[in-house]
Amino acid sequence: MKKITSLTLKNFKAYKEQSFDFSNLTVFCGNNSVGKSTAIQAIGMFLQSDMNGNSNLKINGDLVHVGDFDDIHNFSMREDDVLYLKYTFEDDTVCWGYGIEEGDAREELSRKNELPFIGCDKQLRTITNSLKDNFSFQYLEAERFGPRDNIPLSQHNYHEGWLGKNGEHTIEVLESLVTRRRLNFSAQEDPRKHEGIINNNVFNHIEAWMSEISPGHRISPRIEARANVAFNVIIPSPGQLTKPINIGFGFSYALSIVTALMLASKNELVIIENPEAHLHPRGQSYLGRLIALSAKAGIQVIIETHSDHLLNGIRVIARTDPTFDASLFTLYYISRENDETSVAKIKINNEGKLSEWPRGFFDQQSQDMYTIMTGSFDHPNI
Repeated sequence: MKKITSLTLKNFKAYKEQSFDFSNLTVFCGNNSVGKSTAIQAIGMFLQSDMNGNSNLKINGDLVHVGDFDDIHNFSMREDDVLYLKYTFEDDTVCWGYGIEEGDAREELSRKNELPFIGCDKQLRTITNSLKDNFSFQYLEAERFGPRDNIPLSQHNYHEGWLGKNGEHTIEVLESLVTRRRLNFSAQEDPRKHEGIINNNVFNHIEAWMSEISPGHRISPRIEARANVAFNVIIPSPGQLTKPINIGFGFSYALSIVTALMLASKNELVIIENPEAHLHPRGQSYLGRLIALSAKAGIQVIIETHSDHLLNGIRVIARTDPTFDASLFTLYYISRENDETSVAKIKINNEGKLSEWPRGFFDQQSQDMYTIMTGSFDHPNI
């Protein structure tokens, strides 16, 4: 499967014109409502579109729902009738939009809520055929399933092992690992393997990573086929059983993320919005470490986060793993001022240091500590 290597957005939502390069691990961060999710939504639009029977790009579908053309066209550029989204998968580029070719004016397309393909259909078929072979991905949005007594079995899957955009099929997939698939890591030295587990069984390593995030709890995923439901039993200590609701939201939210990262094969895509949700700082840090190790294993991971703890977990791996390749990591800090969206591209080195630290980039703790120490809100440039 080919990885996505770049995305160019023209007059799409917050961006007048912006290109993003993607590496094995690409992180989007910034304040709320500045455009962090926009690139992820654009990729979701591609993933949810059926390129076999229709060459159009779905604005609204199973993964993302972004409204109509008025919602997606950059507000300050309404007089510019051009909008496009250009995707590059290694050496192949595809583009959708309007205002470029004759006959694709915005007003003529507005009722369809689909963007037409720009180019010849043969080009699109060639590219999609090369992508769909063994094409597997996970797309976990910010609003994931919390603890449930039971969850209906899946009726629609993009592929085997699909967890659902809310993580709703996680327990069903985990149950299959225990009873049927018994999946093992293909590489003996897979960097995602937890140091406390000596075998290659993926389920055992999922449990081990979950124990770092929520220490002392094991899982027992089960299915009741006659009732068409899956349910999870939590084992807080030997001989004790309890329901997920008694463990809290963080455990259920993190379980789908850890499962997605551990199930992915080399070159597959995992997209996660706000992986840190409901987690203690320790859990956020360890999740960041697993994300970094997944990128090292060849998985393409794209995340949006507000967490400096998760970012620091990534930096811990960069600093402590002598074989970590700094080129695997790209971070975008998105900010907005005077109705202009700005993008700062930040790299990480093998000492875990970032190439720059823009003002407003995870500096709230420093500002708060300065105020606590001095009693002043007149912060220096720290």
